Amino acid sequence: MSLRYFGTDGIRGVALRSPLTLEEVSRWGAAWAQVAREAGVKQLVVGWDPRSSSGPMSEAFILGVGLGLKVLVLGMAPTPAVAWNVAKLSTEGVKTWGLMISASHNPPEDNGLKGFNELGEKLEEDQEEAIERAFDQLSEPTTISAPSASLDLRPYLDHLEGITLPPDFHLVIDCAHGATAEAALELFRGGDIHWIGVPADGPKINVGVGSTHLESLSAMVVARGAQMGIAFDGDGDRCLLVDSRGEVVDGDQMVWLLSQDRVACQDAPPGVVGTLMTNGGLPQALGQLGIPFVRTPVGDKYLLREMAKRGWDLAAEASGHLIQKRVGPSGDGLAAALSILRALLHRPADQRWAWTFRPWPQKLVNVMARDRKAVDACVDLVSAMAAIEARWGDGVRQVVRWSGTEPKLRLMVEARESSWVEQALTELDAAARRDLSLT
Repeated sequence: MSLRYFGTDGIRGVALRSPLTLEEVSRWGAAWAQVAREAGVKQLVVGWDPRSSSGPMSEAFILGVGLGLKVLVLGMAPTPAVAWNVAKLSTEGVKTWGLMISASHNPPEDNGLKGFNELGEKLEEDQEEAIERAFDQLSEPTTISAPSASLDLRPYLDHLEGITLPPDFHLVIDCAHGATAEAALELFRGGDIHWIGVPADGPKINVGVGSTHLESLSAMVVARGAQMGIAFDGDGDRCLLVDSRGEVVDGDQMVWLLSQDRVACQDAPPGVVGTLMTNGGLPQALGQLGIPFVRTPVGDKYLLREMAKRGWDLAAEASGHLIQKRVGPSGDGLAAALSILRALLHRPADQRWAWTFRPWPQKLVNVMARDRKAVDACVDLVSAMAAIEARWGDGVRQVVRWSGTEPKLRLMVEARESSWVEQALTELDAAARRDLSLT
């Protein structure tokens, strides 16, 4: 069975439209509860971001769960807080799953359902398939309302510990008007901090702010003469940085800093996991420190599987998802930002940015399509990819994949020479448009 509703990061779409109408969300709650019970799950942690649709959707979902599971309401909270609480409660002896209502970095009108298993990791495909089957078989949502219990965010915040910055450390933090807005105010203390993207505000979430809109953060860092800026996305499972010049520091560079810091502390990571989108400069740099590197498909579930397989504890995506298994079970923007700040403060003030690796030239082009077509069925595109590989060999790396949440074909090319990148992308884009009847 292929998944109809679940993408790479849960079920996502325009809020209150199919498959996320309130009636359908209630059915999703009933389906989730049914599959969870069959897996021996006893309780469900539910959290959400501040989107206007999140409150009604949470009520509908919990109504659907009914008497099937004990519901623990975390309320408005970052996604990693849901994952952390799920793992903690399961470790304490009560098998627990989690549900986060959020569309992450998407605009305010979108929303979604993200599921977590008892490890605090994203649901496996077979679990998602079982939920989809149960959803399709349910003709009516549950109408039995069961009392839920509240879950406190404080233990998660205490676990992260927070940081008190030196008085002369100038920092700009952008919370995207999202789920980190309240937590970040408690975790980042001292220094000279300027805040944008606060408070939490559903109609403003991710609108011109946050990790997908770094322009305002970069401008503010430069204008204030700050040492750096940090931007979270709407649900707080990732972050990106800008340096003192306002230039973007992505997840590849961030995990490189953490690796160097751990080496300096006599605690070298046994290896680092990245994805197909990881810049070729990162494994080259890690290799100079004797740290192995492996790639997986895009998506944190694949990173986590590879980490478990190898017993490694550090992984990252260029988009800003950093997984530190010592800190929590999932990607966590707040935890990543705190670790980055601690690593930077270990360095002399005049060398805080003298650590980045030289990235290979890389460029991503998105081709908007009316309908998806399997990549291997795109004859012209496959032919163009083969021709590029024959021409430049391992000097060029190509990644062609569909977005997990939008009708976009992503074309990424990375090469030792920037001119190769441009030429290859021109050829791939033209071929893809022919295959998708866009020319």
